Amino acid sequence: MNNSTVANRRTFQPWNDPKENPFVEFRNITKRYGDVTAVDNLSLSIYEREFFALLGPSGCGKTTLMRMLAGFETVSEGAVFLAGEDLASTPPYHRPVNMMFQSYALFPHMNVEKNIAFGLKQEGMPTGEITDRVAKMLALVKMEEFAKRKPNQLSGGQKQRVALARSLAKQPKLLLLDEPLGALDRKLREETQFELIDLQEQLGITFMIVTHDQEEAMTVADRIAVMDRGRLVQVDPPMAMYERPRSRYVADFLGNINLIEAKVQNVSKGFVRLETKDGNSLLVESEASVSSGDTVWFAARPEKLQIDLKKPKSGNLMSGEVWDIAYLGDLTIYKVKLDSGEYVKASVLNRAVSSDRPISWEDKVWLSCPNDAALVLTS
Repeated sequence: MNNSTVANRRTFQPWNDPKENPFVEFRNITKRYGDVTAVDNLSLSIYEREFFALLGPSGCGKTTLMRMLAGFETVSEGAVFLAGEDLASTPPYHRPVNMMFQSYALFPHMNVEKNIAFGLKQEGMPTGEITDRVAKMLALVKMEEFAKRKPNQLSGGQKQRVALARSLAKQPKLLLLDEPLGALDRKLREETQFELIDLQEQLGITFMIVTHDQEEAMTVADRIAVMDRGRLVQVDPPMAMYERPRSRYVADFLGNINLIEAKVQNVSKGFVRLETKDGNSLLVESEASVSSGDTVWFAARPEKLQIDLKKPKSGNLMSGEVWDIAYLGDLTIYKVKLDSGEYVKASVLNRAVSSDRPISWEDKVWLSCPNDAALVLTS
């Protein structure tokens, strides 16, 4: 990622500027298929030049929402606006929107440059302009040397680049990406994510990506919308979504998290005192709206928990036994069975080269967590 991209992403927050008008608006959108409601009274605003991610499990309605924006699905109730214009009467082929499908949908009998040129020819663009546009697209996705190859002569990553070039060739104002990296292996997928960020910044086009991959959404998006059963659960930038989820559903869906049921003992000056089932007293810095006696959940990411063989002198403390260990190279994950019988995970970054582990299976250990590193979740 180049320096200009980093600088722009740091300052780009149009959703916090009341003077900014949304580029895409879903207003009270509902989509039904017979008795099934795929999208349920959903409202959402997306801003120009934003890289926006729709995240959720299969069947949550994210692809349906995207297809309504593209015009491939009709709206049962509500309205979709693009740049202030109601799209209800605009057919898909007249919308300044293009969609890149998960399958890539390349024409097998055409070579790379002809695949990219197809949409331009359909629009009647002059041959000279098509040649120039295709050359620019090939250079943009670094596929110049593969121009004469057919799709069956390309790798998965190369096909993905061709599909992306074809989607961008018509210079849409909005590019929709439906699970675009799902067919790539992990390493190539990670590399391509950063290439997409640079490409989107370079072109200045609004991108909207649908994915079920949490890491992918966290990497590429300016903001993420988490969906569940046709509704929005939370919309936030990646860091806010991860560090301050508003529900157990979001916390659990976006990365690993430990959730321990507890009772509120008291609330005082921005702190909440909790008691767990096994009698542990936990103090959390929190503005959660709770009262004494409420049932809540103490939530802490594995990397926020420190694991020790000796009892620490401070922090929220829990004790247990190491039940399992997963060595992943860059970090080690310890699964600990607490005295209450609940299981939690603690992850430790492997900073130094070592052939042994100071903590092993069946060790009695202590877990500690600072007051400001945990959350109190009420739902």
